[in-house]
This record gives sequence, structure tokens and C-alpha cells, in this order.
Amino acid sequence: SRVCELSTLSHEGHFSLGQWEDTVHRGFSADQYAYLPITILILSGQLFVWTDHSHEQLLRKGDRILAINGQSAEEILAQLRKVTPSDGHIFTYANRNIETGFPWLYYLHIARPTWFHIEYISSSGERKTAKIQALVQSVQQANYRKLYPTTAETAADRQSAFHDLRFEANHAVLKLPSFDHRWIAQHKVKSGKMYAEIFRELAAKNVNTLVIDLRNNTGGRNEFADDIVPFIMKPSAADPFLKKTVSWKGKEKTYRWPKPSRYAFGGHIYVLVNGKTYSAGSILARYLKEHADATIIGEETGSRYEGFAAGSSESVTLPHSGLRIGIPRYHLLFPPSNRQTTSNRGVLPDHEVVYTFRDIQDKRDLEYEKALALINDTSR
Repeated sequence: SRVCELSTLSHEGHFSLGQWEDTVHRGFSADQYAYLPITILILSGQLFVWTDHSHEQLLRKGDRILAINGQSAEEILAQLRKVTPSDGHIFTYANRNIETGFPWLYYLHIARPTWFHIEYISSSGERKTAKIQALVQSVQQANYRKLYPTTAETAADRQSAFHDLRFEANHAVLKLPSFDHRWIAQHKVKSGKMYAEIFRELAAKNVNTLVIDLRNNTGGRNEFADDIVPFIMKPSAADPFLKKTVSWKGKEKTYRWPKPSRYAFGGHIYVLVNGKTYSAGSILARYLKEHADATIIGEETGSRYEGFAAGSSESVTLPHSGLRIGIPRYHLLFPPSNRQTTSNRGVLPDHEVVYTFRDIQDKRDLEYEKALALINDTSR
């Protein structure tokens, strides 16, 4: 926990804190650790039950957790934020990571009880308590498969293409789910060629309104952010440089402005983002806001607007715990902005979207709904 706290105090999110195979974490897969058998969602700073794969089956989807073993949900969330590295003062990225790893993070950083006494408000509004036994991973997985057989991911459910471009009546939608190097290698994609093909097709179809979906794009290769700029930059773009990097050795590199493409998009762009729009995904959102006058819809992105530490990392393995710490070695920085003058914040949306649990349960897409409303209002 102390190592994680120190990493979090840096206000840089690109630290990697261990691996599943190290001495700290491998107890989960080895069934040496018994931990909390539920998953949660964080909505407006509150904890909601998403699945309960315990033996007791007392909790229901949508129950709001008030306290666990006498500690309030607010205290638990605050404590976990202290051990979850995130850029600047950005809570959205930390919240999404806490959602993903809540049972493990609770075990490693808060407490390791045999039983969990959970106070909660049911979806019907009743205040209740539940006593749930901690379970090892294999038992949890067996329970989950039995209780939620239709929610197991299948090959058909997974993203099958590197990007998705579809055309609607009065707009097009471009989804860019990831820039991860493994994803790039699998699909053998070149960023410049990909964007040229996309924007050539948009020009051929006379598309004037484009929605770019960057939600859950946690980044990867930076060229997939940088190489879109010739296709989205407005003629008025006049920053002194696109970005700079400074290495851990103090070597500085300046990236100059590219020339606009003949297929540069002249219409309006709406960008869908959330807290997991991070690193190169967040850089792309920044470029679209700064250089394409795009309208941003969603929640604050996960990476600092003015720049952050990323790139390759230096790994240090702690001698006693065997915990491997990855420390980012490059600082990326951008020119001062007139569009957003914040400090230690991510890309802030022009239209913030806040989900309720009912919205999630009903599988609503509030960001896209807002984009459609704005598009239809503009087209009248």
C-alpha cells in the first residue's frame, strides 16, 4: 500500500504496480486469498452492486452499498483513490480502475476479513444488511458461471476490427476502441494509411457531421493520435508546435505541425469520451478539441490536458515483495491552450453526461443520445 500511495502522490497515472505473477498478486490465482465476491459500479461517488457471485446471494443488481464492515462507502472509495495512480486531480480514471479491481483492491489495501457485513439500500429503497463470506478465485468463478451464464463474453462479442466506421442519415460514426500495440500488430494497421482511407471515404460521401467515439480507449501508440491531425486541423491552427517530449535523460524533441491533408474534414465533429479515454486516447480527444473545434460529450478524460508522463518505462523490482514497479520515462507536453486553461485536469466535456444506475441497466448510450440531439437540433 505504501508503494502505491507514493506512486499516487506523483499525480502521474502511467505507473504499473505489479503483475499477476508476482509474490503480492499471485495469491489470487493460486486460491490463497479469499476476497469479496461481488462487482460494483461507481456512479456519482456512490457504490452500486453489479453482480453478486457469493454463496449467500443476498445482494441484487442496483443495491447501493452504504458501508462494509463498518466503514462507509465514501471512506472506502477515498482510501482506494489514494492507492490508484491517476494524472493530476482526475477522479474519473481512478474511479473506472477501482470499479474494475474493487474486490482485489479492497483485499490488498483495506482489509482481509473472512466475512463481510454489508449495509445497503435495496433497489426498492429499503435499508438492509447482508453477511457474505469471502471466497477464493476458483469458487467465485464457478459461482459466476452458474449465476450469470448468459453474460459470459463470447468470441462474437469481442471487437473484431481495429476501427468501425458507419454511416447514418445525417452523420457518420467512427469508433476507435484502442491504440494498443498488440491490437495494432494483430490487425497490421498503419495509422497514416488508416486515416487517409477513412477521411477519403468521408469526403467521397460528402459527410459534414462526424461522431468520433473514444470511450474506453486507454491509448497505446501515440502516432494513432498524432497522425489524425492533418485530417482534422482547421486552417486557423497556429500553435508553435504540436507537442514536445522530454526524456528521462533530459533530451527534448519537438513535433512540428504537419501539413493539412487534401481530405481534411471541414464539417463538425462530436467526440464521445469517458474516464477510460486515456493516454493516446486522451491526446486524440485534446487534438480534436484544440484543432478541430470539436464538441466534447461525456465525462472528463483520464490524462492531464497540458501534458503527462508516459512512453517507455523503467522497471524496478522491490527485493522483499518482488513487486515490479513500472515508472514512465518521458514527459509529453503541449502548447498553452486558449480552449481549456485548467491545471491538472483531463479534457473537460462541453456537455457532461452523468449516468444513473437505471441508465446502465437499460443499456442507454447517453453520450451518443446527446450527440444525436445536438446534430438534429443543428440540422433543423
